[in-house]
Formats: sequence, structure tokens, C-alpha cells
Amino acid sequence: MKKINLLLVDDHQIIRDGIKLMLAHDSVINIVAEARNGIEALAYLSNNSNSINIVLMDINMPKMNGIEATKLITNRFPKLNTLGLTMQSDELYISEMVKAGALGYLLKESDTDELVKAIKTVAKGKKYYSNKVSVIMINSLMKQEKTKNPELSKRELEVLYYISLGNTCKEIGNRLLISARTVETHKRNIMEKLALKNTAALIRYAIRNKLVA
Repeated sequence: MKKINLLLVDDHQIIRDGIKLMLAHDSVINIVAEARNGIEALAYLSNNSNSINIVLMDINMPKMNGIEATKLITNRFPKLNTLGLTMQSDELYISEMVKAGALGYLLKESDTDELVKAIKTVAKGKKYYSNKVSVIMINSLMKQEKTKNPELSKRELEVLYYISLGNTCKEIGNRLLISARTVETHKRNIMEKLALKNTAALIRYAIRNKLVA
């Protein structure tokens, strides 16, 4: 696999050292630079954006927080992908980070395997949310969709959410601890209820109704 060059942005040295230790044994991920806040990150990228594939971004930082920094990075360096890594599990933080352009959101309680998986997924331009973050986002989605689509069950909304992220039936089944066949059944029921004909239509529906950023 091609090397992933990473810019690590966090205001705490001990956290940066811990992340470097977690990633030290991975042969693909290479932390090439560090920054203590959004201003330092942008200053580095202004001269070195071509050498970076992914930005690992904290949220609560002095001078410029991770949400504002992600928004500016997304606008100025559209080829760069940002992964949020934070202690903040509040729905508002997640929503604002995703709106700013982050492709993924991970909590600092995550283990090394999940951190590596998230970095490699986001480096490919794909979305990645930890299970806990996904649950928070699904609950938010359910609140929003309750009045618009009262005919969809909780499980159907969960399946629709993961379909909107581009997951396969097998991947959704693994997430929800159900069989791929059961996911297919839910998918068919959703399409019938929403009068949609295929997966592409489901994804367009999800984007149009802001089920996915």
C-alpha cells in the first residue's frame, strides 16, 4: 500500500506523543509533521500541502479550533482529507466537524487498530465514523426523520444511514450484527416505502434529505 503522510494537529504534547507511539509500528502511516492548533496547521500546509495525504485533527485547541481549521483546509486544499480525533462525543461537535468537511470522526478512547483503520479509510477518500459516533449520528437522524418518514422503523433508518455512507449489505450486517440477507430485506422494504427503485436512488434520497454529509 502507498505511504500515507500525515499531519498531526493537537495542542497537547502528551497526546501527540501517544498517537505517534500507537502508529509507530505501522509500515504505511508516516507522521511527517505536527501542529498545536489550526493556525500552525494552515501555516505548515501553505508550503507543504503536496507532501500530506491526511490531517488528523483535534477539535478544542487555542487560537484556532479544529472545526474552523477543517473548514479552511477543505476550502484551500480540497485534495487533502481530514479525520477528526477528539474527546468530544456531543452531537453538535460531530455535526459541525462533518459540515466543515471532515471525512471521518473518531474518539480518543479508540484503540490502535481502529485508529489505523480510520486513517487508511479516510486516506482513500472514504468516510469513517467510529461505532459510538455512528450511534450518535443515527439517533440524530432518527429525530430529524421521525416526522418526515414516520413509516420507517428504527432498524430501517439505521440501514438507510449506512447505505448512505456507501456500505455494502455485508458491511452493514457486520455493523448491526445481523445477516446480509436481513439487510437486503430491510433495503427492499425501505425502497418500497419510499417508492425508490435502486441503491443509487436511495443514496440520492439520503443526500437530498441530508442524511449524509
